[in-house]
Amino acid sequence: AQDGRAPAAGQPLFAPPAPPAHVGFQFIEFAVDAQAAATVGEWLGRMRFRLAGRHRSKDVTLFQHGAASIVLNAERDSFADAFFQQHGLSLCASAFRVDDAKVAFERAAGFGYTPFSGRVGPNERVLPSVQAPDGSLEYFVDETPNAPTLYESDFVLTDIDGPTEVGPLTGIDHVCLALPADALDTWILFFKTAFGFEAERSWLVPDPYGLMRSRAVRSADGSVRIALNASVDRHTAVAESLDRYHGTGLNHVAFRTDDIVKTVAAFAADGVPFLRIPPNYYDDLAARYALSDELIDTLSAHHLLYDRDENGGEFLHAYTELVDNRFSLEIVERRGGYDGYGAANAAVRLAAQAQRRK
Repeated sequence: AQDGRAPAAGQPLFAPPAPPAHVGFQFIEFAVDAQAAATVGEWLGRMRFRLAGRHRSKDVTLFQHGAASIVLNAERDSFADAFFQQHGLSLCASAFRVDDAKVAFERAAGFGYTPFSGRVGPNERVLPSVQAPDGSLEYFVDETPNAPTLYESDFVLTDIDGPTEVGPLTGIDHVCLALPADALDTWILFFKTAFGFEAERSWLVPDPYGLMRSRAVRSADGSVRIALNASVDRHTAVAESLDRYHGTGLNHVAFRTDDIVKTVAAFAADGVPFLRIPPNYYDDLAARYALSDELIDTLSAHHLLYDRDENGGEFLHAYTELVDNRFSLEIVERRGGYDGYGAANAAVRLAAQAQRRK
């Protein structure tokens, strides 16, 4: 107790603040150098993200599409710079929108996660943050009515028409990380304690070179979902990712759309290379779900993967080729309350990606 007396019997030694009632993706942040920034910027441009702003005091750019915000951090002698030197092009931070950033931070710090503070320029927002198990940062962001937003405070905005005026993407659906095999439980515990996230069931997924264990965590309302993949086998996609990043790294970012056929067709026309799915997948799909020939032809023409749950909910998704041989971008459409990640399609995706790596 603060007065030096021991807590009374039955009182907890640590009573953390309640987890945030509402959590959303504010932005995800990549550590880049000039070349990596150009590479990622080109990909984002083809996916109709717009350059929405430049940081007031740092070499940092903001891209937006719908409610999805991506930050590219090329600031020298910064946390992102050190992260880039260690991992190369990588996801160095995620920011989560909460009702009260101070309370959310105090909960995470109270569980023993290391606080972080970086350089902040005049009139820029101080974002409370803690370090995740791999040393990347998790920021907590809240917004006050009738006050400048985070982006207005920290960026010179180049497009002030608002965040949702164009484009077929509506936001970030989920993020997927590749982890060392012995780190999965640590990450699950981190998200459960620091954020109050729920852990979903674990999946065992066949990779052409071994097995991969996958488990996701999510906020209570599903607005934030983070899938975690790990593998003990030495030549799986996860193992190769760990080698490339020299540790934990981004596997893919998934963006939501309400019309995946139209979206993928438009992006492909703009030069986005999508992962090619073998024809026999669609033969199997037709037999498994009794889909119409018209739907099968549409899925096949756009290299879309398909899953359906026991309640008739549907999940259509497509993956790009790898960005800088590191991570892919996924487009997803959820129909009828589908709540998973298309785990039934993981094996065919991994096989297609392995074929591309040869």
